[in-house]
Amino acid sequence: MSGKLLSLQRRLARVERGLIDIAEPERWFNCNCRETTIADASKPEEFEREMNRMCRVHPFRDLGILVEVRSVGQESAKLDQLLEIYRAGQSQGRPSLSQLRKVGVALRDES
Repeated sequence: MSGKLLSLQRRLARVERGLIDIAEPERWFNCNCRETTIADASKPEEFEREMNRMCRVHPFRDLGILVEVRSVGQESAKLDQLLEIYRAGQSQGRPSLSQLRKVGVALRDES
């Protein structure tokens, strides 16, 4: 009896590995993480839009290499806050949606 059980377990493990091999490529096809993202100080809302998009595969959407574009002497409080939130979420493996909401509220209050 134990020989049949062992054989059944081996066949089941082989089928499971086959299913994983089939499912994995489809799973990665749905990933919308990026290799590079531009964070333009004159258009922080575009970076915020990229941050707010969720990846169907990963709990934290990786934006890849962040390229910050700023003119000489250009400051952007909103972009600085967004970058800080993104990097904190990146180190924790998940975004902080409550922190993202606070950026908009704080900037409205400053205006």
